[in-house]
Amino acid sequence: MNYNLNPKLFLKDIEKKSCRQGFGDEIVELAKNSKKVLALAADLGESLRLGEFKKKFPYRFIEMGVSEANMISVAAGLALEGFIPFTSSFAVFTPNQALSQIRISVAYNKANVKIIGSHAGISTGPDGASHQATEDIAIMRSIPGVTVFAPADYWQTRKAVRSAFKINGPVYIRFGRGDVPMITTEKTPFRMNECQVYR
Repeated sequence: MNYNLNPKLFLKDIEKKSCRQGFGDEIVELAKNSKKVLALAADLGESLRLGEFKKKFPYRFIEMGVSEANMISVAAGLALEGFIPFTSSFAVFTPNQALSQIRISVAYNKANVKIIGSHAGISTGPDGASHQATEDIAIMRSIPGVTVFAPADYWQTRKAVRSAFKINGPVYIRFGRGDVPMITTEKTPFRMNECQVYR
């Protein structure tokens, strides 16, 4: 079965890029084509690679400060007014610090909010257990009506963000911190509701 994997996959010099860069690159492309796309940050815009978005669309970038629960509440209100807000923080903070707001303001209302959780899993390494999110998938999968994506690399992240934009409802996208091998390509099929195993 041909999944259009990177032809350099088994070479040591395979290119690496972070999933958060994939998020930053794709949200800029979405914003070029839709004025409804907004980016909200919880004091982590640079870490989530939103610098280019902020530069090109300053009036659609909202810095919320260290207040994840408030960020989710504001995003829910914006979504109910017809915008498509992408919230961004570390996965340990959203969903954890904003679970009630995600559950009631977003999911219960079927609000079209896209929640980005970066630095997921144990990818924060030396930052320690306080910044390691290992429970976020279980939490978000348990909330009715929320679509969950866990992309493997840069291109899968871009496709997950693009797919999230097309879904009319809550979406959670989680990925790690560092640069990872680009095992897929721009042409590799991206299938929702399917676990893709690469080995």
